[in-house]
Amino acid sequence: MQDAQRAIRLVRHHAKKWNVDSSQIGVMGFSAGGHLASTLGTHYDENVLGDSKDPIDSLSARPDFMVLIYPVITFDKKYYHGGSKNNLIGKNASQELIDHYSNDLQVSSQTPKTFLLHATDDKAVPVANSLLFYQALERNGVPVEMHIYPEGGHGFGLGIGRGHLQQWPDRLKQWLNHIKIVQ
Repeated sequence: MQDAQRAIRLVRHHAKKWNVDSSQIGVMGFSAGGHLASTLGTHYDENVLGDSKDPIDSLSARPDFMVLIYPVITFDKKYYHGGSKNNLIGKNASQELIDHYSNDLQVSSQTPKTFLLHATDDKAVPVANSLLFYQALERNGVPVEMHIYPEGGHGFGLGIGRGHLQQWPDRLKQWLNHIKIVQ
């Protein structure tokens, strides 16, 4: 989380020099990386650095949009990915910690607009993770687009050579165009 917050802040700090619009900085994550990305989008103002004297750390770490591909979202026992939960918060985590890192429970109206992608037959990270996050975003009035493919399993990447699944990057490009990130 420290690295993710720092990355957003560094890009924001150097935006002019790097010819980047500082109001169009997003985050993308796949699987457990989707959990980190959604954590950044829901916990962006959490102080994970302590007392930093670096002025860059006073910049916003909130991404302007999120792209979450078959993301781990919840640590609810019905839907969680055990390896991600155990590696992040431990096997015997308290309910308070489980809820804190179940990002569907952390969505607010300030959560960034989001693109979600999942496959129904994902056996590693159940599609319920994306559905729960979608519902939380919708409930809080956050713009969201979701694509659920019937087949693809887990870890399909760009879906190259996988029939209609390989068209998802086009859906993402259309969404980025719709939210005026890509022209």
